[in-house]
Amino acid sequence: MPEKPNAPPLSIVIDDRELRSKAARHLFSLGVRLESRRLDIADFIIANSVFVERKTAADFESSIVDGRLFMQARELAKLPCPVIALTGSDFSRLSPKAILGAQISLATDFRIPVFRFGSEEELAEFLAATAAQKAKGPKALALRYEKPSLTLSERQQFVVESLPLVGPVAARSLLRRLGSVERVFAADGEQLQAADGVGPVRAKEIRRVIQSKFEG
Repeated sequence: MPEKPNAPPLSIVIDDRELRSKAARHLFSLGVRLESRRLDIADFIIANSVFVERKTAADFESSIVDGRLFMQARELAKLPCPVIALTGSDFSRLSPKAILGAQISLATDFRIPVFRFGSEEELAEFLAATAAQKAKGPKALALRYEKPSLTLSERQQFVVESLPLVGPVAARSLLRRLGSVERVFAADGEQLQAADGVGPVRAKEIRRVIQSKFEG
């Protein structure tokens, strides 16, 4: 996995019993630094927040049959971001419907996603990619979605619609009355109310949002 020059190597905590696994060997070949520990729960820990429990198809089936899966799920659910990594597809004891039902229960009852991988190497690629993404830090959350290729007037309307209590009709009314986005944002309460559909309550809330100090 390519890294930026001088970037610190990716690091993953691994249960010492997993060190001989194909996933561990492939992680090493990808340049990931493995920190070995004896883990009570999960097999891999990424950025002290993502806890990955690895299960083969056979182990997944067995843990469903003996009830161990959901006992483990209760413990995993206490962690910040638990994940179950299911490798292989050679199920022989349970029907596909039963396997799917267990996955649904994990996701909906315990909020634990199940990722399925065809091989240990695929699992290693997933672990490395997760570590790389976590190393970049959290992404800023976009509060609004803007469709591509908007015209200038659509972009202006889009910006004015971000104001409180302002929908498409009020946005167009404000722009027609005041002439530009800049003048809408600079307008006082009386000027805002001169636009059709903008009463005193709406004008006051618009001014409050525009004038208030940002505290994020």
